[in-house]
Amino acid sequence: MKITLFVPLPFFLVCFEFEKQQKESNFINITWHTCFFLFRKEMPCIFRFMKSKLYHHTFQIPETMSLEKKDHLVTFSGPLGQTFLNLNKIDPHGLGGISFHRKTNFLEVLSPSKPFFGLFKKLIENKIIGVTRGFLLYLKIIGIGYRASLNNDILLLKLGYSHDLFYRVPSSIKLFLVDPTVICLFGVDKNQITQIAAKIRGFRPPSAYKGKGIRLVNENILVKQGKKK
Repeated sequence: MKITLFVPLPFFLVCFEFEKQQKESNFINITWHTCFFLFRKEMPCIFRFMKSKLYHHTFQIPETMSLEKKDHLVTFSGPLGQTFLNLNKIDPHGLGGISFHRKTNFLEVLSPSKPFFGLFKKLIENKIIGVTRGFLLYLKIIGIGYRASLNNDILLLKLGYSHDLFYRVPSSIKLFLVDPTVICLFGVDKNQITQIAAKIRGFRPPSAYKGKGIRLVNENILVKQGKKK
């Protein structure tokens, strides 16, 4: 199994090609694929990485989806659209590796850090699900006279204030109104959908005593008990 790993170091970028032996051993053969000059102070870091345990997971890429890598930007394309993953942004210290086998359509992810491996794996999983199936999120508006209306890409909210609230929906997100009190968000990027849902919910968070406001459909709100007469 050959895995290409990019390790960013100060002023350098080192690319290793790992070949794991068939034996049940943590020893890994390293082929220097492309390597620039390293200072001596950086070598102990590399050797500690080589001796550590590697966590890895394999994804099966659907036939309707394509994957491209240019520099440090990975593009996931599918029937529902495109989404991107910036490796430099999520992994500035070079804790993870990614390898794509075009013949078998397998995407392999590995990292010596267990916490980062879980995060890295989940991010890639969300990208694959997003471009193939998409993400759907519902918001419920509760309150007398509280309602929403949609005019092109402008969401109008009446939430009991002295004025109406307007929110412009990004072009990468589709917003539907099942009824005036139920807002539906659909898109390929889970992070963007949850951020927009949190922003809309922030216009009128659920009240602590009556529960009026905007909430997720499956959200449980703990209501406080009011004063007793």
